[in-house]
Amino acid sequence: MAAIKVVESGARAASARGLVYALPLYAIGIAGVLRDSWPGAPHLPGINLHAIFGVMLWLIVLAQYRDANLAGAPLRAAGLRELCRRLSGRIYLLLYVLFGISLLLRMEAVFWNSGPGASHPAILTSPENLRDYLAYGVFALLTIRVLAAVQCQALKRVVASQEPV
Repeated sequence: MAAIKVVESGARAASARGLVYALPLYAIGIAGVLRDSWPGAPHLPGINLHAIFGVMLWLIVLAQYRDANLAGAPLRAAGLRELCRRLSGRIYLLLYVLFGISLLLRMEAVFWNSGPGASHPAILTSPENLRDYLAYGVFALLTIRVLAAVQCQALKRVVASQEPV
């Protein structure tokens, strides 16, 4: 019974850490999409929300990978595949949310412009602004695959060194 409680509390702690990592990333991504869709947004010279999003996404992938490796016993092949799937799923979900918000903003601009008496028409932003987010997502996914490949090679070397000659 105690082992079940430890596993459940460990899973809750891991999901809470994932949420703590994800909330600032979602906030910066959504702020970037909103800023891109706002035609009169002031351009702040030292702040590039797309680059901040990309760096944070990459660092969060590294931090979650490190946390998974430090959480207990070293990851074996099955645990490594599950970790890659979980991290990749989070990145896909983040990209879907950002692309969905961008689509909703574009639809809102179309409805605003088609309404009667649109004295101040909304400006449709080009979807090329999402290209940066997609590139950062692909880079994060590649980072996950590279980290998994490196760890698999390390596991193979450890297993090969422990085999009797």
